[in-house]
Amino acid sequence: MSAKKTNSSKQNANQVVKKRDQIASSNRTMFFWVAGASVLVSFAVVASIFLIKQLVFNERVLGEKAKTSSILKKDISSVKQLHRSVNQLRADKRLTGLRSAGSTNNLDVVLDALPYEGDAVAFGSSLQSILLVGSSIESLTVDPAVQESDADLGQSAPISSVDITSLTAVGTAQPITFSFKISGSENDLRNMFKKLNSSLRPIKIIVTELQSSGGGRVEVVVQAVTYYQPKKVFELTQKAIKP
Repeated sequence: MSAKKTNSSKQNANQVVKKRDQIASSNRTMFFWVAGASVLVSFAVVASIFLIKQLVFNERVLGEKAKTSSILKKDISSVKQLHRSVNQLRADKRLTGLRSAGSTNNLDVVLDALPYEGDAVAFGSSLQSILLVGSSIESLTVDPAVQESDADLGQSAPISSVDITSLTAVGTAQPITFSFKISGSENDLRNMFKKLNSSLRPIKIIVTELQSSGGGRVEVVVQAVTYYQPKKVFELTQKAIKP
């Protein structure tokens, strides 16, 4: 009787061990399945984030390309209009009659009228040798202009001897102020003002003071301003789009 009980106990013990092994095996299998599923989910999330970022990046690139294409189309249209305008200037007979000696291009007249840099020294020389000839020059001051490159470097504008605060801006043209004091006969001064008025260079007189100096001569003090048009630079640039 005791032998049968012993065999039964051994069988029960073996069954318990087998069940425990099965449970442990099931747990290991479940762990591997959960771990594998977690890896797949993580990979899917990372891949989704990457794809979304790539999609957004591609949209930004396409947007910049669309802007570039729009700008190029406008520039091409503007170039055609500019070409027509330049040809009209070259054929303008009124400009032909204003060309300086030795010039064969009407565009030189345009550049002489509105140069693309602040030529204070050259303009002062022109005043002395052409516009004020025939009168006695007692003083002449031409204030230097600040170039765009100087402004970009943070250099302050020179202190002008002429008050131009009341002047309205003329497009993007930049002022060059000047003043002079001359004396001469009424006829001399009349001719001087005619030269200033007929000058190719735009000149705006701000202040004029007249005073008799005796002997039929008149002394005049003039404060005025002329202009120059900074040149435009067109160039192709590259823009990096970071993801």
